[in-house]
Amino acid sequence: MELLLLLLAAHFIGDFYLQPLQWVECRYQNHFKSPGLWKHFGVHLALYVVVFVIAPIAVVKALVAVAVLAFAHLITDYWKSYRRPILRYFLIDQVIHIATIGAVCLWLAEVNLADIKAFLMGMLSSQNIAIALAYLLVGKPASVFIAMALKRHTESLKPALESSAQQQDNKAVGLASAGAWIGYIERFLTLSFVLMGQFTGIGFLVATKTIFRFGDLTNSKDMKLTEYMMLGTLLSFAIALSVGWVAARILLA
Repeated sequence: MELLLLLLAAHFIGDFYLQPLQWVECRYQNHFKSPGLWKHFGVHLALYVVVFVIAPIAVVKALVAVAVLAFAHLITDYWKSYRRPILRYFLIDQVIHIATIGAVCLWLAEVNLADIKAFLMGMLSSQNIAIALAYLLVGKPASVFIAMALKRHTESLKPALESSAQQQDNKAVGLASAGAWIGYIERFLTLSFVLMGQFTGIGFLVATKTIFRFGDLTNSKDMKLTEYMMLGTLLSFAIALSVGWVAARILLA
């Protein structure tokens, strides 16, 4: 575990703190011939060497591990240089790096498939399944439920919303799908606070959303729109709190 944490620390330091933006831009422009790519490779190579100097690992295994980690990082970044700099490829890149580090640690710890299978089976407890199910429920299923529950009100307010949108300039139009993502995040955070027993965090969430929604509510002259927004918010929190309460009871059982 100590080695895994050290390697993860080295990775994040090398990828985010010791990689100037110029290196990243150079990599996207010049790919394998990029000086920035090779400098980044050298930084990670040095960091991994430092880790294995600290860690009590046999020299031969340490050299193999350093070579695998550094060159795997190089190849992954080279592959990424041909992709667009968007979130999807950023996440894929980081997953590959972290998975490589995990695989090297498993090899050094001489963990076999039987050990991995036993660990995974141990994770399939009723408590862990309940937690995973709770997060699944407060995601898309909750959004669908809220949309269906408010469908009649949404249809009745649609002309007013369209008319209001036409009167506003483009700067006043909200981000696409932002409302759905705000709902997901607020329910995930609410559920997390319930499971951790940190109920004051829920009050912080409610206060934060109230502050940012205050302008919309006060500027709106339509009481129906205000009540519609309040219904959506209360339903969202109610679902997260209810699911969290049930999951917490299962955890205590």
